[in-house]
Amino acid sequence: APLEPAVRAVLVGFDEHFSYAKLCQALRYLQRGGDGCLLVGTNRDHRLPLEGGAAIPGTGCLVKAVETAAEREAFIVGKPNRYMFDCVASEFNIDPARTIMVGDRLDTDILMGNNCGLTTLLTLTGVTTLEEVKGHQESDCPARQSLVPDYYVDSIADLLTALGD
Repeated sequence: APLEPAVRAVLVGFDEHFSYAKLCQALRYLQRGGDGCLLVGTNRDHRLPLEGGAAIPGTGCLVKAVETAAEREAFIVGKPNRYMFDCVASEFNIDPARTIMVGDRLDTDILMGNNCGLTTLLTLTGVTTLEEVKGHQESDCPARQSLVPDYYVDSIADLLTALGD
């Protein structure tokens, strides 16, 4: 198929219909545009949890496929990169000291909150366990320490109860 001349970026996001043909098309644009064609990913989540402990591949798997084919790294605009927060904060004049990041993943939600100077709250309803948090907390490694939340709750329902008081 011919390439559209106006395309200047390849954006990789969640796509249940990702295919070899799409991977080839992305590579063609990236090769044609060289450094002038951006490679952008929405996030690096490698798995998305389902009920009962099951999971499906996340967007990070698709991003990694395009990165591997293109032999270059994507710019990630979503968590844990602070790009998304900086855009929202500038638009709505958000004060990080009065903002809390709530999430169920250490490597995306909590890391982004800590990177942006936010208070962080981990919900234990996703892929993260309390044992993982304790392991990072007890580590001397700064990278692991950046994954430690300020607070945690078993479920978001616990937070809603506390807010009602």
